[in-house]
Amino acid sequence: MTSPLKQLVLIETALLGLFILLGNGLRSVATMTVSVSQGEFASFLNISVERTDILIEVLIGGAVMALAIAPFVISSKTARRVCIATASLASACYAAVGLTMHWDPTLSVREIIILASFCLGGFAISFFAPLAQLAISQAKTDREKSLLTTIWTAAQPIAFLIAPQLVKYVAFDVGTGNYFLILAALPMLFLVIMPVVMKAADHHAPDETTPKPKTNWKPVILFLLVVISFEAWTTANSFAGVESMLGLGLMAVFLAFAICLYLGARSWIPRDANLPSDAIFLLAVLFILEIPTTGVYDTAYLVRHLCTSSLIDDRATLGAASQVLMVFGAGALIARNPHWRERLWLIAIPCLIISSIATIFYPYPATDALLFYWTKMLSSIGIGIATTLVVSAVIASANGNKLITLAPAFVIMFGTEVGIELLEITFQVSKLAGLDVTKAYQMVFVVQVAAVLLATVLLIWRHFAPMTRPAAAA
Repeated sequence: MTSPLKQLVLIETALLGLFILLGNGLRSVATMTVSVSQGEFASFLNISVERTDILIEVLIGGAVMALAIAPFVISSKTARRVCIATASLASACYAAVGLTMHWDPTLSVREIIILASFCLGGFAISFFAPLAQLAISQAKTDREKSLLTTIWTAAQPIAFLIAPQLVKYVAFDVGTGNYFLILAALPMLFLVIMPVVMKAADHHAPDETTPKPKTNWKPVILFLLVVISFEAWTTANSFAGVESMLGLGLMAVFLAFAICLYLGARSWIPRDANLPSDAIFLLAVLFILEIPTTGVYDTAYLVRHLCTSSLIDDRATLGAASQVLMVFGAGALIARNPHWRERLWLIAIPCLIISSIATIFYPYPATDALLFYWTKMLSSIGIGIATTLVVSAVIASANGNKLITLAPAFVIMFGTEVGIELLEITFQVSKLAGLDVTKAYQMVFVVQVAAVLLATVLLIWRHFAPMTRPAAAA
């Protein structure tokens, strides 16, 4: 290979890496802006604290809906059009927020613009993550796929690391309006890189030459109804309570749609469909592991018990930094030796088990700072390794299956939201049962432990199941 050709390959790989980092990173920064406390978030946007609940719901709900729709609208043929449309919409939404901050209208007008902009902006920018996954799946070598997958996986904890600092320091230094105008320019950078990346992707895309059967839209519509009904139910829980008739009614609607989707799944999947069962199983495990690693109630517990803001901020920073290091470390090991995918579970799962069990013993009043630090770091190490293992295995085994390739972004985001909502239901039910606040938090932590143990049992069962099949057949 000539020197100019080597330089061209390096430039192309660097641009692809930047495309992937921006893809999952910008989506994460947009959604993780809400990781600061409600009071700080309300002050940051100059809106009422009561409206932050609605804002968080519509932001996360919009992101989940985008990731649910993405596999059905994104392909190598449509990627450029989707990228242009979503980048333009995201830039327009964040520019609208920036201009509103400079305009400084009445509170009611500002809240309406911010709610609409965050909802549509979060929806649009969430398409960046599956677009980046599509680019990864079309890489030329397994080693390149492993490297790019690591970058994609690391983008989210990097966003956890920098988003609160951007909100607390950069935004107030440059002005909140200017901050959102700068944020509005970043999707345009993603858009500028897109022609180079997608040009290479189009050339290698497997579905350009392979005829595709017509899409059966019935399961797609039903799947989207499941997601929409879940969003409606959880929103009702947040504002009306888990015992409200509205919440219970929407829960019944959600369960009805979910049961219909489950019962019809077998008849809708073609018999000759070559679905990677290991990848689907690992996605299910990752979904379960997202429940105890949201960190929402761990942080809420510390806020409730008057821990200093510096302790909470430092704890979050150390956790995010640990996760970034583990993602790159696990990615490097897998790139050198794919057999490490199995062995690294022996590090990830014990870290998650120990950290989740330790939360049950959080002291009241909250005084043991060291316990808070190392539990967060262990949890971040565990989920960082687990996410890297699952995403790399899924992309490696997708074999051109678009639904499987684009699934990790949805599973991570939806699993996080399900975790938040499940723990909120646990907390509300515990208080309705007469438990005091500290005991209610402990019940939340018990559910987190149960989720980790469930994932562990599934992994052990899956590991030993192949060993028992020959004996059973004999």
